[in-house]
Amino acid sequence: MKHSTCVGGSGGGILVTNQATGYYDKCEFARNQLSGVRVQLQANPYFYDCHIHHQGDVGVFILDDGLGHFQNCNIYANQKFGIELKSAATNPTITECQIHHGTTGGICVHDEATGQFLKNRVFLNDFIGIWISEGADPIVRQNEVFDGKHGGIYVHGNGRGLIEENEVYNNELAGVWVSTGAEPRIRNNHIHSGKQVSVLVTVD
Repeated sequence: MKHSTCVGGSGGGILVTNQATGYYDKCEFARNQLSGVRVQLQANPYFYDCHIHHQGDVGVFILDDGLGHFQNCNIYANQKFGIELKSAATNPTITECQIHHGTTGGICVHDEATGQFLKNRVFLNDFIGIWISEGADPIVRQNEVFDGKHGGIYVHGNGRGLIEENEVYNNELAGVWVSTGAEPRIRNNHIHSGKQVSVLVTVD
């Protein structure tokens, strides 16, 4: 599927499910009432250079063992998070994407989801840039997380994850915030130029 649009639907933009695959190149998913892209039940599609924006819900929703590869996509101005991962065995790869201007935030990984986030730019989101909770264990490596109107990376509620070699800067609150019960591995990051502290560790 190339150079196609899924715009203005009363539901979502596209649903990829039940082990389906497919290659989606330079497509646009915009102004749908629900998510722009939904991947579930071991589906493993490849999205390249797609624009996913102005959804009534999240931009990309991956759940229930969903996989997939998203590269060089522009994901922005969605009503909730740009990308949400939910449930164990949900494990996509998100690389070299721009995730920005989300009303709720940039990326949310929860309910034991994993996933790999590599070399993305996460910026100018209204809330948390990257949110990890409820046993989620993603790899977050070599991303830029910056200019957020709240914090950069927030790990809480038994969240885990490897947070490595990222540059986190110029966020309104903490660059990295870890609360009680979370156990992330944080190493070799450059956290700087925040409006408050670089790293905040709190007790709930």
